[in-house]
Amino acid sequence: MEKAALPEEIIEHILTFLPVKSLIRFTCVSKRFRSIILSDPKFAQSQFQAVRDRKTLDHRLLYSIDGPRFESLDLKTPSFGDPSSVRKLKLPFPSPSSAVVLLGSCNGIVFLAFAEKIFYMWNPSTGFFKKIPHPGFSKIDNELLFYGVGYLPAADDYRVLVVSMDCIDVKNEGAIYSSKAHAWKTLEADVLSIISYQGTFLKEALHWLDTQDEIEAFDLTQQEEHKFRKMLLPRDFNDGGGDYYENHLGVSAGGYLSLARNLYVCGDSVDIWVMGEYGVRDSWTKRFNLKFSHPPRQDWNFNSVLVLETTMVAEIYVHKRHEIGRGLVKIGKKEEDTRSMYKDEGDWLNMIQYQESLLRIED
Repeated sequence: MEKAALPEEIIEHILTFLPVKSLIRFTCVSKRFRSIILSDPKFAQSQFQAVRDRKTLDHRLLYSIDGPRFESLDLKTPSFGDPSSVRKLKLPFPSPSSAVVLLGSCNGIVFLAFAEKIFYMWNPSTGFFKKIPHPGFSKIDNELLFYGVGYLPAADDYRVLVVSMDCIDVKNEGAIYSSKAHAWKTLEADVLSIISYQGTFLKEALHWLDTQDEIEAFDLTQQEEHKFRKMLLPRDFNDGGGDYYENHLGVSAGGYLSLARNLYVCGDSVDIWVMGEYGVRDSWTKRFNLKFSHPPRQDWNFNSVLVLETTMVAEIYVHKRHEIGRGLVKIGKKEEDTRSMYKDEGDWLNMIQYQESLLRIED
């Protein structure tokens, strides 16, 4: 008597309940499983939608060390940086031995640039990659000033914005990439006041902090007029006196624009504001002041900070007698201090969060 086989649609439905890490392992079960998991765009979309609806997406931290060398850390694990949750990643394409810029990530697709000349999209979970044409800046040695990535679901289009500066002529050049068109469109970007590099994506717009204690926002859905608009910070934001603070944008749980502020050196707390109604200044609310139960030592200071939905990750410098040590610290956004530390040798260039997915961008 032959064994009854499950219909393929039932098998695929069952597979959508599994995390990406398990599905990647299952590609070794059979050629059919491998084809479904790695090559079927409908299955990839169904699996991503299913885990997103169940709120079981795996969020990881991607950062680069000393050029094109990458590691990925699990953001959910209580023991941040535990060796069992750290993955060393190898790029699936030839890469120059130069500095890499992580432009941003949406739906598990990471966008990156090498020395501002070579652009790629890459899924660290599956190894999918695709080269992106150069944005056409007039000088090949232009320096990237700021950038950002967003996804427009209505158009099923990934957009990448980059603004560079011609260091000789001191002028900005901007361009927007569309994955649908697989091409760049130039734009005027006479915005010299932006001080944050990586844009925060929310409400189909990218957001950066500027030198005027304001937010510069850029709507990625615009087709013709590409213009920056300003949003105001909380009215009580500058009540900290003469101390030197660092400010960082992010997105809090529930999809609200959030703002974190910390003292640059030896800060013992982080202040968090949340914008309850998008674009309305008076809807900013100071949610809490996170006091460290074990404040950083006097030889610590924060460098870059990544503000996420339920946590923050900061790169710190530890100044020793004859050397400077580096590390990543995870800070829980709760009343209690839940700091945990991950140390490694080398220089961190930048870091982003990405979601594990099977998605790829088809030609």
